[in-house]
Amino acid sequence: MNRMVFARIEQRTVQGAVVDVLRDAIISGVLEPGERLTESAIAQQMAVSRAPLREALRQLEQEGLVERIPNRGCFVTQFSEHDVVEVFTLRATLESMAIRLAIPNLTADDFIALHTLIDQSEQAVRLHDLDALTDKDMEFHEYICRKAGHGRLLKAWYTHSAQCRMLLNSRFRTMSDYTPETVVRDHGQILDALQHGDADAAIALTEQISQRVQKECIEIVKRRRQAATSKNASSTISPSKGAQPVAAERW
Repeated sequence: MNRMVFARIEQRTVQGAVVDVLRDAIISGVLEPGERLTESAIAQQMAVSRAPLREALRQLEQEGLVERIPNRGCFVTQFSEHDVVEVFTLRATLESMAIRLAIPNLTADDFIALHTLIDQSEQAVRLHDLDALTDKDMEFHEYICRKAGHGRLLKAWYTHSAQCRMLLNSRFRTMSDYTPETVVRDHGQILDALQHGDADAAIALTEQISQRVQKECIEIVKRRRQAATSKNASSTISPSKGAQPVAAERW
């Protein structure tokens, strides 16, 4: 990876900053799925040593955003259809459990806070700020998980959240004609069920939404694979025969 992506990082903030910058670049799509993460290039651009960079890559590997391939190096994770199914079925399971535990703990102030997050999502949609929309989408569900009062559930949700962010962000950018607006509608319906103390309705909505988003993300995975296949096929055709390179679709 020789193109300029990263700004220099001050040494006093290096421990956490390297992880945060790399994570943001992966989730936002600045670094594409399958892209090689060359330590020397990243370290030079950030003006940091290899040691904190390697630790950052190990942490991102644990979060599921980076894959380490023996004798080849580190690469941004490429999701398969099966990976997508696992991500969203696990998310739905954790968030459904959180809903049932959280409802007895929710107060009027909590409902105001959740409504504020929906308003902020709506503003992000108007501004077409897809990174902010991804953040607000996840913050809505994080809030409910926190109110569940179940430390291990919350820890599992956090461990899993980076992969969800990556997939959701790619969904918003690839299907930007309609998917951003679904966040406001979906969260409004879940909040209405929570305010009525109807755990079954909120869980049913969560599972329905998860299945829909899962299908959309699988479609994106298929599109990306097809685009990559077309690009590889076109590269084997001689330019003298009029072949035009096919650009792989970005997430």
